[in-house]
Amino acid sequence: MAIDLETNDVTYDIAVIGGGPAGYIATIRASQLGAKVVLFEEDCLGGTCLNRGCIPTKAFLKSVRAWQDLQKLSQLAITGVDLKGAKIDWAMLQGRKNRIVERLTMGVATLLQAHGVDVIHGSAVMEDKPGLIRVQDKIYQACNVIIATGSKPKLIPLPGLDSAAVITSDELLSLEAVPSSLIILGGGVIGVEFAFIFRELGAEVTIIEMEERLLPNMDEEISRQAARVLKGNGIQINTSTKALEIRGNTLFVEKNGSDNITEITAEKILLAVGRAPSYKGIDVQRLGIKTAKGAIITDEFLRTNIPQIYAVGDVNGKFMLAHKAFAEGIVAVENIMGNTKKINYEAIPQCVYSFPEMASVGLTEKEAQDRYGAIKVGKFPLAANGKAQLEGETRGFVKVIVAEESGKILGVHIIGASATELIAEAVTAIQLDATVEELINCIHPHPTISESIWEAYHDADHEALHYRGKKMI
Repeated sequence: MAIDLETNDVTYDIAVIGGGPAGYIATIRASQLGAKVVLFEEDCLGGTCLNRGCIPTKAFLKSVRAWQDLQKLSQLAITGVDLKGAKIDWAMLQGRKNRIVERLTMGVATLLQAHGVDVIHGSAVMEDKPGLIRVQDKIYQACNVIIATGSKPKLIPLPGLDSAAVITSDELLSLEAVPSSLIILGGGVIGVEFAFIFRELGAEVTIIEMEERLLPNMDEEISRQAARVLKGNGIQINTSTKALEIRGNTLFVEKNGSDNITEITAEKILLAVGRAPSYKGIDVQRLGIKTAKGAIITDEFLRTNIPQIYAVGDVNGKFMLAHKAFAEGIVAVENIMGNTKKINYEAIPQCVYSFPEMASVGLTEKEAQDRYGAIKVGKFPLAANGKAQLEGETRGFVKVIVAEESGKILGVHIIGASATELIAEAVTAIQLDATVEELINCIHPHPTISESIWEAYHDADHEALHYRGKKMI
């Protein structure tokens, strides 16, 4: 609803800038709580996650996983299937991905319409007067504003980034053909997931990571196991390696700070060093909105330093994850509407959709030791789990970290089949301050892979029931 400030006295309760996970969820919750709300989006509803991130990559992973399962048919006593002509058709894969994205984007639009949210398509600019937002020649007015403008691929000061061979994750998802070879700059979640995908699609893949190990934000044992799996898939891993320069499709690197410079050549070079907050149209300096390291600063209630202005999702730099963005969108609206809410950032799961999957929540073992001193660690290998044996998915383990004095669950780390689904149980445990004894008393169904978590609880407090011995990793 456009507002003529001279004649129209209609004002929105909440204006949300950005229609990604944080933004569109915020408008839905605001509508549910009785607020009159407007959403501004200059691109596609659903944001990076739905259009260029989480959903497209998982569509690729589903096809890759199906391809892997085909190779295992003989192990499941299925014979007579000729796979000689079987392959993943890249054009069809792109088509499937695009259809899924289109359906989900339309679904978001339908939800917003059903909740009475006014959606304005265009680039929103915040005016000097609080609550005034301009889109081209129209002005909109709101009592509260939620900034949910998301993030963009992070760039690094590397000579040669303008080479035609260099691409971001956005471009990689829309390539016309699978590259014959791919260098991935960055061994975090984005880099590791793309490494698994494109190696299975037939590319020669090399990962370059500046830190001493892959997935540096995850528990070290998970990271080591992931590296073993990647190497087993034929992926080249170079850690403690610094990228120096790109010339055409050749990357020059330096390993372990030595003077020995190595050249690596590939058809494409993927920049996957993370993402940076983006707040186009919001002149934070002019408006007086405080930032730190490129992110908008918010308090525990997700308010900026300017009254009635909130910032949620990637733009505030607190975990760049879609599920965290969902939660923050809800919490910001609850606080605007008078219901005091906070986010427990120690109960936010992190997932890697690889083969096998990885998922973590809470503190790593090192973090727990640094903070609590005395801790207990329980582990259980999937090789000792009946359902994992039935599924032929025996790689991986569950690791549980417990405070020795209180028995409180501090962290859970999983690498293995269904890890990204199983981690939800651990999130609930940490959110509710559950103790290991309480969780041991929670009966898990048999046969399921979820029993592995229960066994790890036992191992932390006493000893696992279906496995004897500590040396797994």
